[in-house]
Amino acid sequence: MTQLKNIETFSSLEKSDLIFLENLLEPKIFKKGDVLIKQGEIANNFIFLTSGIVSSVYKNKSKEFIRDFYFEPLIFTEMESFVKQVPAKFSVICVTDVTCQLLSHSDLEIAYSKIPTLRNVAYDLLVNGFINISNRLESLLTQNPEQRYLKLLNENPKLLHKIPLKMIASYMGVTDVALSRIRNRISQRKTRLIQ
Repeated sequence: MTQLKNIETFSSLEKSDLIFLENLLEPKIFKKGDVLIKQGEIANNFIFLTSGIVSSVYKNKSKEFIRDFYFEPLIFTEMESFVKQVPAKFSVICVTDVTCQLLSHSDLEIAYSKIPTLRNVAYDLLVNGFINISNRLESLLTQNPEQRYLKLLNENPKLLHKIPLKMIASYMGVTDVALSRIRNRISQRKTRLIQ
């Protein structure tokens, strides 16, 4: 059995339901830079991330903007595209090598018919996603870049080692130069505290 049984949102499902659902999942391995969902195309899969890091990216002409990062274990997709079967507003791209399991739109419909309580699980996932986006928006509106960077470090220390600083700067809504200055100020403060 995969990690579904260890994800709190799925804990309400019976063991037989988890086994049925897991049999619908398609294991996949992707390399750094691979595109899991392409902006402008329909997102046909829920992605159950088991290892690695991915980012959601808006592309506007030649500019890219990091919307979010996803770490294992996490379940996600471009929700509007998946639910409404319309073109995705952003891409999902592998930041590192990734292993995951995919659940197609059609297989999810099969699972809904076999496991009626799965709709409650999907609702919980949707609410959690909304809360995460709401918290991100709040931090962008109420915190300065240094506060956002410190919060990011506290919540996701693995960012420093696995994600390029240019991507972190984009996620924070600052330039590479501004992020470098923030990091230098924090480093100088730490040095003064140690002395």
